[in-house]
Amino acid sequence: MRFIPGLTLIFIGSVAFVRGQSTPRLEPIVRGETVTVTELLLTESPATVSRLGFDYLPQSKISLPDLAARAANFFESTNDAHSFNDTFALRGLTNTPIFGDPAISFYLDDLPLGSGFTFPTSLAGFARAELHRGPSQNTVFGRAGSAGVVTLTTPEPGTAARGEIDASYGNYSARAVSASASTAAHATADAYVNAAYSARDGYLTNTRLGRDIDGKESSSALARFRFRPTPGTELTFLGTALHVRDGVQPLVPLGGPLFTVTRKTEGYTALDAANAALKAVFTTPIGLLSATTSLNRWDLGPYASVLAFGPSELFNGSTLNQKNWHQEVKLASPGTSAVRWQIGAIYTDGDTDGGFTRAFGPYVIEKSSYVINARDLAAFGEATFRLSSDLRFTVGLRAEDSRKTMQRDEFIPVRQVFDLQRASTALLPKLALNYTLDRETNLFASLGAGYKPGGFSAFTGNRALASFAPERTKTFETGITRASTDKTISATLRFFYYDITGYQIERSFATTSVADDYLVVNAPRARSFGSELELTWKPFPGVTLAADLGTTDVTLREFRDPYTGKTFNGKRAPYVPLYDASLRADYAHASGFFGGLELTANGRTFYTESENLALGQRSYALLGARFGYSRGNYRVTAYGENLTDIGYYSAIAAGTGHGTPGAPRTYGVEFTLKF
Repeated sequence: MRFIPGLTLIFIGSVAFVRGQSTPRLEPIVRGETVTVTELLLTESPATVSRLGFDYLPQSKISLPDLAARAANFFESTNDAHSFNDTFALRGLTNTPIFGDPAISFYLDDLPLGSGFTFPTSLAGFARAELHRGPSQNTVFGRAGSAGVVTLTTPEPGTAARGEIDASYGNYSARAVSASASTAAHATADAYVNAAYSARDGYLTNTRLGRDIDGKESSSALARFRFRPTPGTELTFLGTALHVRDGVQPLVPLGGPLFTVTRKTEGYTALDAANAALKAVFTTPIGLLSATTSLNRWDLGPYASVLAFGPSELFNGSTLNQKNWHQEVKLASPGTSAVRWQIGAIYTDGDTDGGFTRAFGPYVIEKSSYVINARDLAAFGEATFRLSSDLRFTVGLRAEDSRKTMQRDEFIPVRQVFDLQRASTALLPKLALNYTLDRETNLFASLGAGYKPGGFSAFTGNRALASFAPERTKTFETGITRASTDKTISATLRFFYYDITGYQIERSFATTSVADDYLVVNAPRARSFGSELELTWKPFPGVTLAADLGTTDVTLREFRDPYTGKTFNGKRAPYVPLYDASLRADYAHASGFFGGLELTANGRTFYTESENLALGQRSYALLGARFGYSRGNYRVTAYGENLTDIGYYSAIAAGTGHGTPGAPRTYGVEFTLKF
């Protein structure tokens, strides 16, 4: 089954549905400054959403890793290869880097993306990002991750046409330029476009070859056009494109120098990606009818990396391509409805294909190719009832069906063909209560369920282990959000508990002279619980202090290594830090001078279920700063990251004994012109 282009309705008007009720505004005290609390009430739980605006950030800070650093209990283990091989963790739930569905899904406006390795790393052209926490988001979003959803939003038009140019330069010859333009808001049409380019020299030096090896160069474009032919009708086109030609994925032997290697050969990374959506929305007597027809294409290749094992070098060559068609339809209640409700359905047809080659010198030890087809169908919805003036009750349900097939052809070391298929279903209920204690205080609690489909590991030649089962989660969440009477302080505190069956783990489970397997397996039982605190304080006009703190205790309650038979019951799951924190202080003077400091920290992170710290990352903290001057349409910003030059790994491939070093001290200057 494929989609018919042009059969599109779009979900734009349901903004009224997701925004909920606005927070009452009171007069601020004389010395204070109002904090605007505009959390989306997607699940009648105002504490489920964290928002990051991009308007005041330098280009170097507008990226997915920086979003993760500022959101409590959201962590990206990044390999610095444009999401390829990255792992995203939210409250202890993680994606598997290559094979498997994402734990956190992404939307560009109303355009859903595919697997974790296709996510955008730089966010040029977007106005803000929002993190929607918890599996209970699956009754609101069509493509909903088992841990949550990130939405990236393009700027809305203003009363007049406007544009912006940003240009920056820093050490390691880091240079970037971005240009955007938007028409004025109009009753019949509006448009927004953005184009960006960025490049830098490498952080890693191959002393044998005498050159940097991990330089970056990418260009991107984004365009959005909206047309309203009649009142109550809106048609929208959204398109993005990305072109990347980088050096090698930065990998160094664990325990050795972070930024130098000695190898005879080096690799490279080439990537092209495109997304497009055609959408429309119609106002009907029963509500807002909408849908999105969209396409994702992501093509990696040629890609090659080289790993040093003493005097020997292992060459890894890979191609990886994914194409997804989505059709999402929604119907949302009118804004005047006494009961707020929404129902929807989504169908996805996706193909992932690739090839993999490993060689020691001239000797090829593995060569294979594969095609995985996934077809997913889900229906979802929720309704909110006002039980009293202060109490609201939400009930929701999602039904999902996933069907996958894989054909794998292995040429070396053994000629064999796999032709596998599997299917799984899920019925996911949700119950939520929201209580307004007073004008400044809101309490909430919810029960829900999450689901991540099973799938196939295409890199293993072991037929018995090639298939892995779904991951299912039962959730409880509660919390409180409160603002001071004068609105100068806003705080949110959350607690969560997840009971997980079939917890999916992907890594190399055997790297020996007789076996070399990289696959996904299930831990029969796991548990994750923790808390999050978000605090904002504006003690004086122009001064903002903020903190985001998260802790997660995720434990494998039952798990056995499929090769050694060793059990790891009670061990911590990999890829999830013990804690994370972001502390920020910003000041803006009426004269135009501004500045800010930011400290981000991650706790100890294991990359194997054995809790072997030799294959893990100890806790670390990074200090960043920015200062500048803004006047009229001009802004100049000087910035610096990792100012204390802390050495750490941003990701570790435990099975290979290699890691990706985090960025060293970087600094630069940026100029912004608005017109």
